[in-house]
Amino acid sequence: MFVIIINPKAGHGQAERLFRTIQKDPLYQNQKKNFQTHFTDYPGQAEKLTGDLCALYQDFLNYFIVIGGDGTLHEVINGAQHYPDLPIGFIPAGAGNDFARGIGQVTDGVSLFRKMVHAPKFQRIRTGTFTSNDGEAAKPRSFMNSIGFGMDGLIVEEANKSAFRKWAKYFRMTSFIYPLALLRVLPRLNPISIELKIDGRKIECKQATMVTITNHPYYGGGMKIAPNASIEKPTFQIIIVEPMSKWKILAFFKTVFTGRHIQQKEVHQWEGQDVHISSSEPLPFQVDGQSGECYECYIEKSTSERSIFVG
Repeated sequence: MFVIIINPKAGHGQAERLFRTIQKDPLYQNQKKNFQTHFTDYPGQAEKLTGDLCALYQDFLNYFIVIGGDGTLHEVINGAQHYPDLPIGFIPAGAGNDFARGIGQVTDGVSLFRKMVHAPKFQRIRTGTFTSNDGEAAKPRSFMNSIGFGMDGLIVEEANKSAFRKWAKYFRMTSFIYPLALLRVLPRLNPISIELKIDGRKIECKQATMVTITNHPYYGGGMKIAPNASIEKPTFQIIIVEPMSKWKILAFFKTVFTGRHIQQKEVHQWEGQDVHISSSEPLPFQVDGQSGECYECYIEKSTSERSIFVG
């Protein structure tokens, strides 16, 4: 049995339109009885749904197929956190789709669906885990792409506002939603005060514009934030950007799509398996395109591997 989870709002309706096309495909029609489909109605539902379905059908599941954006995938991965051997396939249909870029996925849409069912090919990867004091019981959560603090968090928070997304869609500028969000937050952007350790080593950096810990090069809809990162490495790539003037931040974002931003003197690269970041002030952060706030966070590579479909 294949479970298909669709976020109908992902990609401004692109995910639902894609699924309706898949439904008309002869492969789906001929094997309809093998597919169980679920649409999500609200944030967090995909995670709860995945956990419930894993508990009910783990002995009968072939694997999950996720149709949506990176945020939907993030929820499904966390819902299946206690079932690392259960494979997950991702058909990107969101605004960013950075995970698909990060694993080098070249097929998409109906063609990718057919490959998943006919000739599944999986890759074992180690996800990231993070534990933050966000007001909930402190328990590790998984992430596939990246977790970032400071400017990262503020931009994603702005980009996820429904009014802002409607405005961007109305003017047909959804492809530039993250750069546009930067322009919105730039006037109130200030450096964050932090204490930072990488693999137990204290890093001399008391203030930063942003700190990003990533599994692969991409975030924000194709920005090449960490050119040297690889999903196959046992370590994270850590990008630390020291405080810089607002005009230089604009130049930074102009070069981040090509990866040339790492040549700037304020940008530093590290590699490590675990990161500890803390502050006496609330730290805005984003993880896989979802925003939050914390005072302290532990990030490390997962000790177990997850099977992900690649195609």
